[in-house]
Amino acid sequence: MDRAEDREPLVEIDGLRKLFDQSQGIVDTVLGREPQPVRAVDGVSLEINQGDIVGIAGESGCGKTTLGKMLVKLHEPTEGTIRFDGNDITDMTREEEREFRKRVQMIFQDPFESLNPRMTVFDTVAEPLKINDMIGDYQDRRERVKQVLEDVGLGPAEVYLDAFPDELSGGERQRIAIARALVVDPDFIVCDEPVSMLDVSIRAGVLNLMKELQDEYDLTYLFISHDLSLIRYMCDRAGIMYLGNMVEQGPTDDIIDDPKHPYTEALFDAVPDVELGEDRRRANATGEVPSPRNPPSGCRYHPRCAHIIPPDGWTGSQEAFRRAYQFKLKVRRGDLSADGAESAGIDDARGLVEHGLTLDIPEEYRSAAEVESGGSRVDLRAVDLPATARDALVDAAGAVLDGETEAALSTLDDTITTPCESRLPDPQPSGTRQVACHRYDDGVAEGLGTANAGIGSATAED
Repeated sequence: MDRAEDREPLVEIDGLRKLFDQSQGIVDTVLGREPQPVRAVDGVSLEINQGDIVGIAGESGCGKTTLGKMLVKLHEPTEGTIRFDGNDITDMTREEEREFRKRVQMIFQDPFESLNPRMTVFDTVAEPLKINDMIGDYQDRRERVKQVLEDVGLGPAEVYLDAFPDELSGGERQRIAIARALVVDPDFIVCDEPVSMLDVSIRAGVLNLMKELQDEYDLTYLFISHDLSLIRYMCDRAGIMYLGNMVEQGPTDDIIDDPKHPYTEALFDAVPDVELGEDRRRANATGEVPSPRNPPSGCRYHPRCAHIIPPDGWTGSQEAFRRAYQFKLKVRRGDLSADGAESAGIDDARGLVEHGLTLDIPEEYRSAAEVESGGSRVDLRAVDLPATARDALVDAAGAVLDGETEAALSTLDDTITTPCESRLPDPQPSGTRQVACHRYDDGVAEGLGTANAGIGSATAED
């Protein structure tokens, strides 16, 4: 097989965006505020070469299914372009769209929902032929359906033709869904979690079948999945999505063996590993995924990132800056307040700082004081903060205790800043990959912090 870089691009995506709920609702109208659309896909660029199997991975809600649906024109993009075989599919004539529908198909996640329970297997598989006016003669359609059923491992085909979906197993239903996609002899198939609803015992058989069909039908696949083992097994290349952005893309093995983006690293660390057991490295990520209605400014991942970049001139450790920045976020969200401090028995600014510098992370990344206190307090003397930053934190904590949140944030904004929150990073080359992270703005990411640097190595005085 030719190397991927020697093949011609079949699908080219440039600056693709999809926003949902852009209209102003009743609540927005009453409150006089602008609508907050869901930024499902927000500026994705990607190339898929002929004959490739490309995977898109990420947490639920990251936008990967929306991206797949735009590629088959089930959703229209809000902005950006999609070119298929050199032609822009966002502006096609009726005849061009009819031809496009023959060449591009989609296999959906749930075969129990995607098949019409009132249609026989023959009617289901033959329907694309009728819609696209490909084979007019009934007997010829029947022969074509039988051939495709045999190709997907449902033989003898005569046994299945008059069956209804509720008479079939989950694996058989998904093979019917695959046959329905193949019957028009497409060039490109988007597979949205194609085996996630199937028993583990039959997943490998379906995936191996899809690999065989790729050679037989000369197919190009896009696999959408949260299952990283499936992406590794099936895909030549992979893209990692987070909150509508493509944060890393490149050869699958390179991404899995040596992830470059902090989110990719955390994503793979979160996968259970039976062989490592208690020694496995867990994801060093803070907090929950933000809402796609109101994503963070700049790098979408920066509020959770273990490698957030300190400002120029920062003389403390990177980990100490991460803690200070999380303190600022807690003040901004209202997680640190005068009432909360009173409830926790905190009555002084230093105590509030030591409480606010804690991180919601696995125990192996916590400081000794955090572990001892059950995650409720750090030892300020053991955090490698510059004196100016430490003073700003104490002053801000005092303002919080006085109920002056805006004053606290103003104090922190002068010292606790990061380029990660100011602008969205552009994809940068890193070896075989493209990585959207400010650490790679200069083409390298060296010496930018390790998991526990700065704990127990303080230079500031009490």
